[in-house]
Amino acid sequence: MRRFNRVGALASISRRSLLKWPAATCAVSMLGSSEGVAHPRGREVDVAVVGAGLSGLSAARMLARAGRSVVVLEARDRVGGRTLNQRTVGNRQVDGGGQWVGGSQTRVMALADELGIQRVAQHEAGLRVACVQGTRVTFEKEVPGAETLHVQAVLEGLSRQVPLEAPWSAPGAALLDARSVADWLQANNVGEEARGAVAGTIGTTLSARPENISLLWFLFYLRSAGGFTALNEDAQQYRLEGGAQALSLRLAEALAGSVVLGAPVRRIKGWCTDSVVIHSDAGTVRARRAIVAMMPRDVQRIDFTPELPRSREALQRYWGASAGFKVHLVFDRPFWRDEGLAGVGFTDSGVVELTFDSTPADGSVGVLLAFVSPEAARLPATVRRARVIEDVTKLFGEQARVPRDYLEQDWARETWSAGCVSPLPPGLMSSWGSALKAPAGRIHWAGTETSGVWCGYLDGAIRAGERAAAEVLSLL
Repeated sequence: MRRFNRVGALASISRRSLLKWPAATCAVSMLGSSEGVAHPRGREVDVAVVGAGLSGLSAARMLARAGRSVVVLEARDRVGGRTLNQRTVGNRQVDGGGQWVGGSQTRVMALADELGIQRVAQHEAGLRVACVQGTRVTFEKEVPGAETLHVQAVLEGLSRQVPLEAPWSAPGAALLDARSVADWLQANNVGEEARGAVAGTIGTTLSARPENISLLWFLFYLRSAGGFTALNEDAQQYRLEGGAQALSLRLAEALAGSVVLGAPVRRIKGWCTDSVVIHSDAGTVRARRAIVAMMPRDVQRIDFTPELPRSREALQRYWGASAGFKVHLVFDRPFWRDEGLAGVGFTDSGVVELTFDSTPADGSVGVLLAFVSPEAARLPATVRRARVIEDVTKLFGEQARVPRDYLEQDWARETWSAGCVSPLPPGLMSSWGSALKAPAGRIHWAGTETSGVWCGYLDGAIRAGERAAAEVLSLL
């Protein structure tokens, strides 16, 4: 979940866009053992939830608190979906997946507070650094120019015409959806700086280029977050102590006995009858209702009997999905801060596109996060590591050449995730968007992509899960 982003304009260099380790380890051990884990073979429940990411677990918690019997089926051997804690030397945690929160993301921050997960302010103080055409430069965080601010204001104005809960019903939705953002920029004679700023926001939020993104979808995304400042700055204010996956680990711990790992769902039958039968590798569950909490593209893996409505099936088939590649480099200390650097850097060539400071709050080690180009994934591992370290050394100096630890996470290689963010092409939302949240018989849809507020983010995942659970509770 957001953010697995591309390098943006200098004016908007930012990225989006989650318990303490012993507690997290306890949760994993409990859920990964036979004791305390649900065994669904022949089980009957009120609600079956497919997917133990943040959205599915949020839905399950709300249902369980309402006194309904629930089982959560998860294909992976862990909970957390597109959040993933990785352990470094010294038993520290870094985020291999989605990680930032902030701004108006009140739901995820309230959940973190409720679960006792502390926030860590994202380090921003200092100069940015870049390698451009082979030359290293440092610079202050730049303020957008007048034209950029004007273009952003115009796009934000247009976005306010897009209904958050039904963007496909916006005035002139088909016309907006038929155009790409690049088409709009060209038609309005937008200058180079402003074009670059818009492209930067699209790159850092949707991992795509303006020519590949529906104007309607981007306007919805803007409004969903609250505008350019919310996307570019506010959403990256904090990380969560112990990693973003800690949210899901804590939720799953409270649902012990109801979460089944290693249980990919292969078939869902009878969704338009009196009950739903869900076939997974761990057995069969019969439920009065089901919530599928997955990115629409990922739902394609499930065979539905009878077939889903044509609009829903088309939505899933053509849904856009982009993966991401993150690398964390661990050092004895955050040495770049001694030189007045914020840890934010980018290159216009090489494999490293963008870096951030991911040092823990206590400063016991220094951690740089590097977002790596998709092309780097095709390199041999030893070559890729050498290239990443070389790029980081060009940005931050020779002290970066020998990290204490080096961790990669390539989401393109994840078996159960088609992607991390959703760059929707022109034409999809106006044609098939009405099927995004509409229940199909006894099946309800969750996942951050179905949220009208902070779509694509951790906050949106929680909101979507709770919205789907409320739908189900109103019908049971």
